[in-house]
Amino acid sequence: MSGARILFTCRPLSGHFDPMVPLAEAARDAGHTVGFASGTPITGRAHDAGFVAFEAGPPDTFRADWAPRFPHFTSLVGNAQREFFFTEIFANLELIPRAADLESIMSQWRPHLVIHEMAELAAPLISTSLGIPYVDVGYGALIDRALLKAAGTAAAPHWQARGLKPPPLAGMFRHLYIDPCPPTLQNPEIADLNAVQQLRPTTVEQADHRPSWMIALPHDQTVYLTLGTIWNTDLALFQLVIDALAGHVNLIVTIGRQNDPELFGPQSTGVVIRSYIPQDEFLPWCDAAVVHGGSGTVLGALAHGVPLLVLPQGADQWNNAERVATAGAGLRLLRDEVSIDAVRHAVTLLLDVPSYRRTARTIEGEIRVMPSAAEGMKRIETLIT
Repeated sequence: MSGARILFTCRPLSGHFDPMVPLAEAARDAGHTVGFASGTPITGRAHDAGFVAFEAGPPDTFRADWAPRFPHFTSLVGNAQREFFFTEIFANLELIPRAADLESIMSQWRPHLVIHEMAELAAPLISTSLGIPYVDVGYGALIDRALLKAAGTAAAPHWQARGLKPPPLAGMFRHLYIDPCPPTLQNPEIADLNAVQQLRPTTVEQADHRPSWMIALPHDQTVYLTLGTIWNTDLALFQLVIDALAGHVNLIVTIGRQNDPELFGPQSTGVVIRSYIPQDEFLPWCDAAVVHGGSGTVLGALAHGVPLLVLPQGADQWNNAERVATAGAGLRLLRDEVSIDAVRHAVTLLLDVPSYRRTARTIEGEIRVMPSAAEGMKRIETLIT
């Protein structure tokens, strides 16, 4: 069915919006009208990308409002912190205002289909209430069933308030799940799902030439350092990794748009510090990456066969770090293991031991053969009536 209205909805963060953009573009290319419902600043980005934009739910600054109420959350690690986010934040705090906004938007705009990301728990509720089919979009390995069960328990009162029987997993997996995870890194629980559409998580195109700014770098090997867009406030950790690697390899550092490279002062030859550089511009010419472990960054690096040292900071990053290390595509260092010597030793292993690169390239191959957004859209369209 062409010419349908499709509403995408996500939390107002780049890591939740960016994985949905290729699907939204594919839907538009297929002749559908595409809307995005989110908070500031994602609504602005959606509008600038040519989509209909609706304000729904809290803005990206919402963390500053709730964080003082939960001073312990930064000390939580692994699934304990993920459960905190899914229950206290996604279900108990964010769902209520976003559900109210979505109910108004969907009642007036009347989408034929809703597509939401897995941390956005209001869409299954309101879509069910209005009788609209919806699609769940993952952003990495399938979230553990135990976490989604906890989210379902936390969200249950909101379903009951609308006269609906609460589903066990917050409404997930009722229609179709979009899986962006290559098999080597996937959660085995994926085998329990009935309706799954794989989708390539990131671009696999490679520029013909190394960027001109990289040509003058003095060392034979190049390492990329990023802590993402949310968990990048620890400038001391950036500095520790710079101290560990500067002078040994070329080091490309992106610190986030809210941080100023001048804070790090003059650097030795071979160290490039920028607020932002598109990763696909230089990742094909990197030999390793030191990352926080966000799904987008992990899959983006592995799409170019780059092995990883993961320094998990929060959210799903411990899980991603474990999967990367278990697969042999990289190494991880937990908070109490990070030091200059440990980082230097781990990166040296990534550069000197061929198996890490081989495994990363195996995952690269898996990503390359995953269906494109246009191919995935064909499966999604079968839900439109």
